[in-house]
Amino acid sequence: MLNVPLLARHASSSSARAGSSCDIVVVGGGLVGNTIAASIGLNSLLRDKKVVVVDSAKSKPTLRSNPSTYSNRVSAVSPASVQLFKDLGVWSRLEKYRVKRVNKLHVIESSSHAEITFDRPGSAEVAHIVENDAIVGVLADVLSTLPNVTHRIASKVQSCQLPETTSELASVTLEDGETLSAQLVIGADGANSMVRESTAICTTGWSYSQSAVVATLRVSADELNDTAWQRFSSHGPIALLPLSSDLSSLVWTTSPEEATRLCALNKDAFVDELNEALFTSSHQDQSVNQALFTVNSILSFLRSPIRPSSIPPHILSLETDNRASFPLGLSHSQSYVAPRVALLGDAAHRIHPLAGQGVNMGWRDVGILTQILEKTHKSGADIGSVSSLRQYDSVAQRYNVPTMVAIDWLNRLYSTQSTPIVLARSLGLSTFNSILPLKDLLVHSLSQQPKL
Repeated sequence: MLNVPLLARHASSSSARAGSSCDIVVVGGGLVGNTIAASIGLNSLLRDKKVVVVDSAKSKPTLRSNPSTYSNRVSAVSPASVQLFKDLGVWSRLEKYRVKRVNKLHVIESSSHAEITFDRPGSAEVAHIVENDAIVGVLADVLSTLPNVTHRIASKVQSCQLPETTSELASVTLEDGETLSAQLVIGADGANSMVRESTAICTTGWSYSQSAVVATLRVSADELNDTAWQRFSSHGPIALLPLSSDLSSLVWTTSPEEATRLCALNKDAFVDELNEALFTSSHQDQSVNQALFTVNSILSFLRSPIRPSSIPPHILSLETDNRASFPLGLSHSQSYVAPRVALLGDAAHRIHPLAGQGVNMGWRDVGILTQILEKTHKSGADIGSVSSLRQYDSVAQRYNVPTMVAIDWLNRLYSTQSTPIVLARSLGLSTFNSILPLKDLLVHSLSQQPKL
């Protein structure tokens, strides 16, 4: 599907309030918008830039160190993203709330005995699981302390007027009639980005005809519960992300019809079906397992003796009935920049959640764009010019496109139960698990923030 968005729309209202000017307007708060605003506001070279964040959230999340229930929306924060938050002085604040360290990621097949474990050398973590509300709330607290940042909560954009060249400023009109003029508009307003639609940027994308069911689970795990689990089933991956010693967050990918049915089940029936999906051996292909055994025996010299297959935690109950579902798809903008515009996060790219990289890609965008704005400001150039922003587009796409292609193909590869394909992917997974340098290289690449 190729979508050519609408060209710039002009706001016209006889009741429009007097306009005001700033240097940067960030459209969209949330996980990525709040982060780029904090990154600019805290940067010693960019503190003279006046930033306005237009955030449609009705209120800032209420932060409590020990709330009674967990949210069903969490993020697997990669080591690279943790470093970004540390650099911003945000991570120490987040750790006062609920942050769960993940030491291993274990991926298993439902059609064979193939599996792979990811960890990092020494005592380094694979990721941290953090509730989205905690991240958004802590970032909002940081923004409130920055004199050069104005955070407008419960504020919506009515229209964007984005020039075709940098001879004019960009203009953003809010629903209350106020107009903001700026050198740069940063679109961090999600997959249905109004900022992107107000440009001539083309977007390619498609629906996966899949939905993700999310919930918070009480599990029977070891005392640490520090492993993230993912089992590939015939409908899609089932992920368990640890939250505490006995709680995990669920992301269950399935068909839209099945997601609706699962959310409508009573709690006990839902738990029974989830356990069946996690532990059933009914889809095992014995011919594939026989070939896998032979290959593993040959490859055994490349690794330590094969350990017994690991088993995910048993699901005891829903911690609270916060089940929800949302559709899955892919979209990618041909360019992340236009005159006086830069797109971040889902406004620029949307991917399948099976690898937990979506928001981490957005945070990587933040790190790259901040470095570009810093370099541009130091040189005295216009921060909204395409020539200044082009390096952001080039570097970000260089990192994002391979990730998107790999995740898309992985999802497609595991969406079929054809024996030849099951055999190929099982052998590939098992072989990759045997070659430690390759695994270490992949994990290391996800732990690094790009440096220009």
